[in-house]
Amino acid sequence: MKTLSGLEGFRQEIDAVDSQIIEALAKRFEICKRVAEFKKQQGIPMMQPERVEAVKQRRRELAMQHGLDGAFMVELYSLIIQETCRMEDEIIEAQPQHH
Repeated sequence: MKTLSGLEGFRQEIDAVDSQIIEALAKRFEICKRVAEFKKQQGIPMMQPERVEAVKQRRRELAMQHGLDGAFMVELYSLIIQETCRMEDEIIEAQPQHH
């Protein structure tokens, strides 16, 4: 089955890129956690609707510059932002730990 073994190389390439995507997302979420801590300290509301829209539109434009579908990228970033908001909520709403 030469065809399947030929696919294996592609699969390994995809797996490697997927690892990079996940690492990049982990870094992004880590930064967002620091943002949430800062918002909590400064009393800034978690949700910043104008920022959310700006991010989605910039990612849409960036995607299109790379020949990707803008609507797909907005949908993807909607999911990423949804998870970010969930994480920020957890951090901001957490009560300080008393030792």
